[in-house]
Amino acid sequence: MSDPASPPARRTKDASEKAPSGKQRILEAAERLFANRGFLNVAAAEIAREAGVAHGLLFHHFGSMEDLYAEVSKVAAQRMDQLQLASFRGKTAREQVASFLRAHLRAVKQREGDALFRARSHNVAINTRIAEIWEASRLEAIQRLCLVLGLDAPSRAARACLRAWIGFHDQLVLAWLADRSVSEREVLAWSLRQLEHLAKEVLNVDLGRVVAAPNAEVR
Repeated sequence: MSDPASPPARRTKDASEKAPSGKQRILEAAERLFANRGFLNVAAAEIAREAGVAHGLLFHHFGSMEDLYAEVSKVAAQRMDQLQLASFRGKTAREQVASFLRAHLRAVKQREGDALFRARSHNVAINTRIAEIWEASRLEAIQRLCLVLGLDAPSRAARACLRAWIGFHDQLVLAWLADRSVSEREVLAWSLRQLEHLAKEVLNVDLGRVVAAPNAEVR
């Protein structure tokens, strides 16, 4: 006879093993579809079907497709931040920046449809909200670049310079994605070459400097 004080024999699922909620399934399905095809090429019914939920549940949780897209963009930007900030690997600043650029290329390629939609869309209401999300992500990258380059207290001009450089890189990436007018190799080479010029002529930093703690957390 079993001890009546002993716990029941049937195992309960750990919280981490629980099936995702309907809201989470909607987010995951929407992220996959938006990443592949862009916002305008995805219908609410398709997201609901992909998530395995009732059509109305999407609007119950998110209100509108635009709000869902904004939420998906926040999640995607946070994930990209984590991936990119962990990608600064190598002994020198140049090696770390090159590693970051390669990781950025891979991440954008995985979200090719969304990247092209954001570049081509003229919907001001959507663009403003989404631009703010990705601008915050861009600032995270700039902060890490400043540390890697040895700019512990970067001036506003230095930050503006690095933001312009990232914009230059982004435009090359878009040209690569849109029509392959430039190659992945050229995107990397030209982006690094441009940074080398800025490092020497504008920022007064050495890309050959050894970075003591390449993966230290940004504070």
